[in-house]
Amino acid sequence: MKTQDIKKQIKKLEEQKEKAEEKIQSLNLELENESNKSDWIKIPELKIEIQTKIHHKGKSYNQLKEEFGEEYLEKYLPTYNQLQTLRNLEHKGKYKLGLIRSWEFVKQEDEISKENGYIARFYANSDYADLVCYENSSGSYSYLGVRFVRRTKVEK
Repeated sequence: MKTQDIKKQIKKLEEQKEKAEEKIQSLNLELENESNKSDWIKIPELKIEIQTKIHHKGKSYNQLKEEFGEEYLEKYLPTYNQLQTLRNLEHKGKYKLGLIRSWEFVKQEDEISKENGYIARFYANSDYADLVCYENSSGSYSYLGVRFVRRTKVEK
């Protein structure tokens, strides 16, 4: 076997190892979320469960990607529309999730913004709510955090 072929095989195996480690990290987080049901609330109107509290405040999006993995964030970050609907339901007294005053990461659904590396955030105060997109994925703020959602199983 030639040196070049050996180097190619090593590189391929290292890539596979990196992907496997990311998948293991994602599965471990999924398992942790599954076992910690007390931090989740069912929202039948949206067919989801959502974490009741924002966590990882003060972390940048890049730090969240390192900790959770990009695949996990894509799967479990709430959308702007989900949080906006929940905020309106909270305003009517249905839920208490702290969405009247909130700043948290949400899934970037705009393809152009995503291609340009913009990170989406949901911002709300007592007067209004907004979708804010910034190019800076390394910025962190003490009051900016994350919470996750997951689809609920359809009950028959």
